[in-house]
Amino acid sequence: MAEVVLKNVTKIYEGGNIAVKDVNIDIKDREFVVLVGPSGCGKSTTLRMVAGLEEISQGEIYIDGKKVNDVSPKDRDIAMVFQNYALYPHMTVYENMAFGLKLRKYDKNEIRTRVSEAAKILELEDYLERKPKALSGGQRQRVAVGRAIVRKPKVFLFDEPLSNLDAKLRVQMRTQISKLHQRLNATMIYVTHDQTEAMTMGDKIVIMKDGIVHQTDSPLNLYNHPVNKFVAGFIGSPAMNFVEGKIIAEDGVNFRSKNGDVSLMLNPAYQERLKGYTGKNVFMGIRPEDIYDSNSFADRPGYEKLSVQLDVVEPMGNEIFLYFYLDTNQFVARVPSKEMPRAGQLQSIWLDTGKLHFFDAETEKAI
Repeated sequence: MAEVVLKNVTKIYEGGNIAVKDVNIDIKDREFVVLVGPSGCGKSTTLRMVAGLEEISQGEIYIDGKKVNDVSPKDRDIAMVFQNYALYPHMTVYENMAFGLKLRKYDKNEIRTRVSEAAKILELEDYLERKPKALSGGQRQRVAVGRAIVRKPKVFLFDEPLSNLDAKLRVQMRTQISKLHQRLNATMIYVTHDQTEAMTMGDKIVIMKDGIVHQTDSPLNLYNHPVNKFVAGFIGSPAMNFVEGKIIAEDGVNFRSKNGDVSLMLNPAYQERLKGYTGKNVFMGIRPEDIYDSNSFADRPGYEKLSVQLDVVEPMGNEIFLYFYLDTNQFVARVPSKEMPRAGQLQSIWLDTGKLHFFDAETEKAI
């Protein structure tokens, strides 16, 4: 397998539209890296530049130590799995998986061996004589993955391969691709707009927005230590709650929201970090699982109590999402489903002030 390195990679289309700007990513040998971000953020364009399907406007891309800017896609020793499967409808599963090897003049016995190995890994042995129209969406996607596996490339590229599948199949295929990475011990680059896919599959996640890489880190570090408000709000489901307000010094550091609906005495651990922000506007963030109701709260220091009116109640089975407003911002709490509260009722909630996040109101960078 191989290391993939992107150095100051930029893509500028005709008319001056910058799709990707100054991207630097170092993907280690056998690492599973996920590029994630909202639609139009440049993640697929970045992947296509690695594949050689898009020209690089500026910067350099290296695969296995070799600069590949001017190397054609077929000579980069990569295999790509597309969103739409791209299977030949008139060919059987076996023929689809073997097609690339036939073009490269591989021996028939070698082709048979490679296809059989891939079919066994992907549990496609009983479908080799079927045509794509006789397969489910998940089976077609496995055939597309199998066509990549038989190539035994240095790098596997996945461009939103699960977006056409239903929710249950997405979870199943997510697991299969993760197991496939462990089994093949391969270098994989995976593009998705789904942060759940990114968090559950990636060794390392690259978060992009507007063609710019905002943070590259492990899933847990992204979740616990986001570098800015965008990353904090993008990673996590439901998303992090935010409210804008000021830092006030009153016998300790205090946060007060714009309308005064939230007033919190902060944990002493924040005092040093927020030094210099007294009187300044900041965004305070807290994740839904760090907000507790009376059914899930055990009284202990470091928590601040608020009384809110529930706007929406969503039962999820083993937990409930409670929606309410603080200032003009909708918040959500993720609590165990011990009792079923009603929309419109007053509810006491507790915020874990040891789990707060703060962001500069102007730059939106983490404080």
